Amino acid sequence: MMATKPIPMSVDEFVKSATMFYIDQQLEQEYSAVVASSVTELQTRLLGIATLEGLNAYIRDDKQALDRITSLLNISEEKFKRIVTMFRVQKGFAVTSEWGLSKIRVQMIESAVFMDEICELFMKGVSVEKYKSLIPNYYLENFSIDVATLGRLASPDDIRRFVKKGLEGQYNNKLGDSFFKSALVIISDVCKQNGLTYVVKKTIPIAGKTISVAIPDETNPKLLINITYGITTSSGQTTYAKSAEDVAAKLRVRNDGKEHRERILFVNVLDGAGWVARHSDLGKIHRCSDYLLNLTSLGKIEDIITYIFGGINQ
Repeated sequence: MMATKPIPMSVDEFVKSATMFYIDQQLEQEYSAVVASSVTELQTRLLGIATLEGLNAYIRDDKQALDRITSLLNISEEKFKRIVTMFRVQKGFAVTSEWGLSKIRVQMIESAVFMDEICELFMKGVSVEKYKSLIPNYYLENFSIDVATLGRLASPDDIRRFVKKGLEGQYNNKLGDSFFKSALVIISDVCKQNGLTYVVKKTIPIAGKTISVAIPDETNPKLLINITYGITTSSGQTTYAKSAEDVAAKLRVRNDGKEHRERILFVNVLDGAGWVARHSDLGKIHRCSDYLLNLTSLGKIEDIITYIFGGINQ
């Protein structure tokens, strides 16, 4: 029996069936425990940052120190990283990439001068003249560790808020990983039922990029599937859409003039409120995909696989 070509979803159908907030109960329990533990620990440990020596010791001792200090002081992580980049430029270093917080901490530990500079910035940057001419007061006014700052540690609710703020990026990444695994389970089960192999996160020569899933393999794929989840919006979504368009353009050239059985299909599995909000990028991905799916509609992957590998009926 010849398989019928599945009908692609429209963007409106995608939006109406999207999982705006993906929930992983195990992850929720894990992070609830992490936050509770951190609140208890930090109420004691952060009291030591009232002196330059104590702040220095805390940064050396806690891998998450810079996350927690910037959160406690209500300092934007992005602005703090920009300031560190400025320091590097002033010192004559060739800056080719920005340091993340973990990298900054490592450099502080390795350089006593850099450690002292950053600790001074945290402790009393708002009142240091050399910073006033370099950093707008709008940002600089939060660089102060005083009685008012330490007073926030008396409130478990305040600590809980800044602990969660510091963990948000990590939490979102793990939520994305969990979504990926959930989607992969569905795809894997369908492949097993149909006796098909697949590879995960391999560089696909014909696409020139790493693709989430290739069926049956990376050297002779018939179906390429990219998977991503986004709860927030960012320029990274535009980059993702551009990458999808690049893949689709290469597949159009490769598929041109070939019979349906010889073509490679391109599927994008997206979900989350961030993608619904980023409607222009969502539209680009929809236009360059053979199929755009979300977690709710991912069951359709079985029909797509049957269409590709079980016969074709136009």
